[in-house]
Amino acid sequence: MIGVAGWLLTACDGEKVEMQERHYAVGFAQPCPGQAKKKASFPAHWQGVYAASAPGYSLCIGATAVWKQQQRSEMYHASWQQLDSLRLLLSVNDADSSYQDFNGNRHQLHLIGRDSVRDSWLRCDTVFSLAGPHAGQLRRFQGRYYLSTRAENEDYWQVQRLEIAGRHLTWQCLGQDTLRLRALDTAAVHTRRRPGFSLFRVQPASGRQKRHVGDYAGLWETEGAFERRP
Repeated sequence: MIGVAGWLLTACDGEKVEMQERHYAVGFAQPCPGQAKKKASFPAHWQGVYAASAPGYSLCIGATAVWKQQQRSEMYHASWQQLDSLRLLLSVNDADSSYQDFNGNRHQLHLIGRDSVRDSWLRCDTVFSLAGPHAGQLRRFQGRYYLSTRAENEDYWQVQRLEIAGRHLTWQCLGQDTLRLRALDTAAVHTRRRPGFSLFRVQPASGRQKRHVGDYAGLWETEGAFERRP
């Protein structure tokens, strides 16, 4: 179904994403927390699908990975010539068909009326993985699961954490607001500078510093709250 994918790229304007370049980064000097032991997998009793309040959006925990998925749908308008070509690509007698895009997402196409096509797909994005070229480290501390992944081409670790209480899950990431770092001991934050870029590495050493990093809510940004599906 490569032709279908190409037709869709031609039939609609691509989504424009503006990336604002950041000239600094906040991360950990080592996998967090340093005193906790690495885990080879997520416990089986926490594996499953956790749904957000927003329809069609969920966070999934597997044995060695965490990923988010969202049900998406777009409606495209087209000329008669494009629709005729699309009918031939799909099926002469059946207006429904599917194809796989370049990111591996499976799309379902449905011709609507005389001049429209509905494209529905489940978008999946890896949040964390214990396998592959960018394998991270999983640790547990104070009831939370910390997900550490080494930043590409940089000497620091990006850290997320999951707090699970019963059926409820909260997903958080280390914030990038450098003003929040002022609440930590100065000895727990190391700064590296080079032309055009500054790196703030959180490196707690004492037990008090480590507890403060975990307990200080202002250091962590909530990405979402979820509830496990039955």
